[in-house]
Amino acid sequence: MTRCEFLFHKGLYVGFRFYGHVGIDRKGKDVVCAAVSAVTQATIIGLEEVLGEEVEYEVKDGSIRCTIHGEMECAQRMVETLHKTVSQLSIQYPKNLSVSEMEVQ
Repeated sequence: MTRCEFLFHKGLYVGFRFYGHVGIDRKGKDVVCAAVSAVTQATIIGLEEVLGEEVEYEVKDGSIRCTIHGEMECAQRMVETLHKTVSQLSIQYPKNLSVSEMEVQ
């Protein structure tokens, strides 16, 4: 099971963290896990390298976390797109992918 958590502060995305493996197929062959990883890493690249947003992130085997330090509207929309994408995948694969939202200080 992969858990996708989106972090908010006062209605704005301030980060996200994904952890676990989807578990549909073995490591390296799981297309859903690969899709989640690809869209998540593309979001981080877009935030940092395309938009120039100040982010802090860590990518490890089985986990990705990202903290957003700015409030750019474009950055918010990028993370919202990621949120909607993995939410749609979680509807298709509810036993393998969960999405939650958390308000943080």
